[in-house]
Amino acid sequence: MKWTIDNVIKRLIEIEKMGFINIPEGKYRKDDGIVGQILEKQFNLKENNLRLADLGVFELKGMRKKKYKSNMLTLFHKTSTNGMTPNQIFKRFGYIKKSLRSDIMKKKLFTTIRGDKINSLGFILKAHSETKIELYYYDEYLSTWDLSEAKQKIDNIILVFAETKGKVNSNDESFHYVEAYLLSGLYDLSKSINAGAVVMDLCIDQPADESKAPHDRGPHIRIPITKLNFLYKNIKKLF
Repeated sequence: MKWTIDNVIKRLIEIEKMGFINIPEGKYRKDDGIVGQILEKQFNLKENNLRLADLGVFELKGMRKKKYKSNMLTLFHKTSTNGMTPNQIFKRFGYIKKSLRSDIMKKKLFTTIRGDKINSLGFILKAHSETKIELYYYDEYLSTWDLSEAKQKIDNIILVFAETKGKVNSNDESFHYVEAYLLSGLYDLSKSINAGAVVMDLCIDQPADESKAPHDRGPHIRIPITKLNFLYKNIKKLF
């Protein structure tokens, strides 16, 4: 099927009428990405990490509606293309801290990095062009991210919010997709980065004894829902 905006809206309304949708057997995973994955399944889509958008020219995103004003929308995942790799950054700057879920000590590097100020760990982003981000530790250059391909996926985003039932991030959680928006007319990405609206999250950890390899969940390029107007000229409610 060719996914025109009318076809997308029609399918979203059909999904809304389905009510709460359970997580299929064997598909549970403990992260916020499950909201979008269950939605993609209703469009018969497979998880797509390629430069192509999910629905032709539209990239499909799903988020929990509860407390959505404080939520962060993940635009894409992207590793560095020059300089230090995320694991090299983790090896140098990671810190030891007890796991929140057990008494196991872990080496971690969980940090949000902005372009308008240095964060508590000394990191700052610098965007000198629309398609490249540089990471600095104070005045020391660390890495470059080339966003030219990833940027193509976020020109037109269909953002769908879901009501939820059951314990969050558990196999018992279910989703009712009740509200959708079209985000279009992308502003200069570098301006949004340098203004501190679009940020980078590093999320890496491993056991402190290094008995396992580092677990890298990103890097994520994200934007708060409340700052979408810094990145998109048009935010249109679909239903």
